[in-house]
Amino acid sequence: MAQLPDQYRVTADNSDPPLVHFAIPLDADVLYEYADKHNLTQYLPRVPSVVSPTSAFKATKLLSQVVEYELDFRWPFGPTADCGIILGLYTNFSMEEKMLIDEDQEDVIQMVQEELGLDKSMRPKWYFDALDPWEPDDSDEDQ
Repeated sequence: MAQLPDQYRVTADNSDPPLVHFAIPLDADVLYEYADKHNLTQYLPRVPSVVSPTSAFKATKLLSQVVEYELDFRWPFGPTADCGIILGLYTNFSMEEKMLIDEDQEDVIQMVQEELGLDKSMRPKWYFDALDPWEPDDSDEDQ
């Protein structure tokens, strides 16, 4: 597991750090293909040729059931070079409750990789949340 720098850990002295997700990077197409494979694809009512983002959320819900671990569909703060979306395992705010022991976490990661047909090099790491009001400053550039 990638270590979370202390400045992003939630503690009594640091109760409101930026929201970060420990997540598996993906191209959105991978999740939409998974939705299509399982007949979960929905289209926008007003633009029937455009796939609805609801499809990705439904695919994430099914994937969570398959791997028996609740995953979160999120957008990383961008731009990022390695993905368009992320499948979150936990955040710096939820890691105390959701973080698994290393062996179980590795099992979940492998099941997600197999289910989505991902390369084994697609490993989770920490991502800033796209919707968090935090803005990077010079002190964050080293992270």
